[in-house]
Amino acid sequence: MKTEKKLKIAVLGAGISGLGTAYLLSKKHSVDLYEKENRLGGHARTTFVEEDNRRFGVDTGFLVFNHETYPLLTKLFKELDVKIENSDMSFAFWDKSSDIAYNGQSLKGMFVQKKNLFNISHYVMIRDIIKFNKKANQDLENNSKDLDKTLKEYLEEFSDYFKQRYIIPMGASIWSTPTKKMNEFPARTFLTFFKNHGLLGVDTHHQWLTVSGGSINYVEKVAQNISGDIFLNAQISFVEREENTVIVHQKDGTKKVYDKVVFAMHAPDALELIEKPTLDEMEILSCFTYKENQAVLHNDKKALYPDKKAYAAWNYKSENKNGDVTLSYWINLLQNLDAKKEYFVSLNETSKLDKIIEKIEYSHPQFDLRAIEAQEKHHLISGKNNTYYAGAYWRYGFHEDGLYSANRIAKEFGCEL
Repeated sequence: MKTEKKLKIAVLGAGISGLGTAYLLSKKHSVDLYEKENRLGGHARTTFVEEDNRRFGVDTGFLVFNHETYPLLTKLFKELDVKIENSDMSFAFWDKSSDIAYNGQSLKGMFVQKKNLFNISHYVMIRDIIKFNKKANQDLENNSKDLDKTLKEYLEEFSDYFKQRYIIPMGASIWSTPTKKMNEFPARTFLTFFKNHGLLGVDTHHQWLTVSGGSINYVEKVAQNISGDIFLNAQISFVEREENTVIVHQKDGTKKVYDKVVFAMHAPDALELIEKPTLDEMEILSCFTYKENQAVLHNDKKALYPDKKAYAAWNYKSENKNGDVTLSYWINLLQNLDAKKEYFVSLNETSKLDKIIEKIEYSHPQFDLRAIEAQEKHHLISGKNNTYYAGAYWRYGFHEDGLYSANRIAKEFGCEL
């Protein structure tokens, strides 16, 4: 009987894409995992804090998922027996300059400011939310030509109140993208994501979930199931590809030979490491751009609207005109923290914050028509020259998408979830 050859595979990058790829391929092959940071997980990042001699985990990156739109992540967590619990995905808006605020979780929250009861523009926004949901559902059902527009073009018939206080802030929050940049977002991708995540209706929302005790608990379980070595603080110099082998060169002069390599990192970083990229690799990978976002874990309540009744899981604040997303996650609600203090993770917060616990840098893919078109060319470079590409940037940019890209590669080796 002919046995399948056990391959030696290098996976470069240990975010969800790399962890997922290494875990799945480890079922049949010998896999080494390389990570340039001193920890695994990428955006799955848990910080431990102490209160009254109690120590607990607070997530600062990946926070929530649901069964309906995260089927692979659901399957992975079940396979690894990862403990999960219910969470929340409510959205709140606060324009500090005009002092307009609402919490979109309920009708009562929409009028958390009593003056909104007498504000015509607030009713115009609510009317347009209903109008937008109806149009978006119809356009997706009928595959309308309007879907080929940019988001700015698609939203031309809607009021500025709706655009500035609801749809653009919400999109900017979801993709950690400057509000001005959201105008270039492909309407089809935007609306498909909203539809899949139950955001185009009043009663279509999914039950959101979070990893009990922090995402580090799933990361550690994945790491325990990787067949080869794990290299933290890896300083890879370049990747050399020969006819039947791949050689990973490190900056200290050491090198290791593999049968295959998987680049599970941001597209520009992958392109930089390939010794002799093909024309297709240069053309396709260069279509993906990223934005650095400063995140701060803190206990400072002034990052949010002064009235706690307006707090939501995601809190968008507008106080300047430079287009940056100012977003604060209320971790107590998202992770069901049994804590005396309020814990927030704020992205690009421009106010001077006190009670800072930690500062973190995250990088998020930025999607435009060029990037979406490049996604369709994945097959032109992945699987060629013993090289594969994984990453959330090949889809919508989220945790499920990173695992989806890992599973797509694993299918080629008969190791899929």
